[in-house]
Amino acid sequence: MAKLALVFAGQGSQYLGMGTDYLEHFSDKELVANQQLGYSVRDILNDPEGKINQTEYTQPLVFLSSALGYEAFKSLGITPEGVLGFSLGEYTALYASGVFSFQDALSLIQFRAQAMMRCASETEGGMAAILGLNRNDVEQVCQETSLKAPVWAVNFNSPIQTVISGTKEGIQIAVELCKQKGAKRAIPLQVSGAFHSPLMAKAGQELENHLKNYDLKPAKLPIYMNVNAQTLKDNELMDLMVKQIQSPVEFENSILKMKIDGFTHFLEIGPGSVLTGLIKKIDNSLEVFHLDRLNELEDVKGWLNTHGFNQ
Repeated sequence: MAKLALVFAGQGSQYLGMGTDYLEHFSDKELVANQQLGYSVRDILNDPEGKINQTEYTQPLVFLSSALGYEAFKSLGITPEGVLGFSLGEYTALYASGVFSFQDALSLIQFRAQAMMRCASETEGGMAAILGLNRNDVEQVCQETSLKAPVWAVNFNSPIQTVISGTKEGIQIAVELCKQKGAKRAIPLQVSGAFHSPLMAKAGQELENHLKNYDLKPAKLPIYMNVNAQTLKDNELMDLMVKQIQSPVEFENSILKMKIDGFTHFLEIGPGSVLTGLIKKIDNSLEVFHLDRLNELEDVKGWLNTHGFNQ
């Protein structure tokens, strides 16, 4: 029997102008976003100087684009049976599940981005995607490298794609070792810090203190969490949100767990289609589609109807 999940994009999927086609249809949410963030989201989304690629703007605006995509999806009258977000996208999954409001999500994400930037400014770090090596090989390389300079395997994206995170020196050494072990490519990521690594521990502590200011509601949809690839239990939420900022993203294991739990169809919502590609690499039998722009909504509706998801 067909079973639908929504997956939400994370940082790195942003592009100039993303989500702007939704703004005319959700002017109330644009106003809330402008007031909460303290700037014109439309100006940043269209800024030719590339402010959209600065973490303090990227994170809330990727959420904004994804959340408005989710609001457009809701107009189809189809309820998913589970949600998953990649890193930052986990906040969109939590929003879609009713854990916190649109305004609170923006507030939390803005604080998260600023905390991560503060943490990154204290240690010069970076990230790189390793393609063509399995998880165990990359983890072994990181263990060897860390005898000289700290580096960790942090994003387990597919059977042949793992992201590493650590100090600049650690990344450089690990990349060379991975190539020696047969990696097809090693791509430095355009990020400002060693995200999802223990070097983000201070940001995690800041987030833990800040979360006490929010009223977090029980989830209305099953959410598969990045830290443990398991569905969220209500009493775990604050702990997992704190851990997520400094722990690996278990994306591959999350998709495999969702398949075990009966999910057959995955709709990616948000800028780009990175997760759609990763899901097919994890298991080619899974059906995938994506919603990035408002004018794609009819195509999404057709895909859902074709696969038996009707109002």
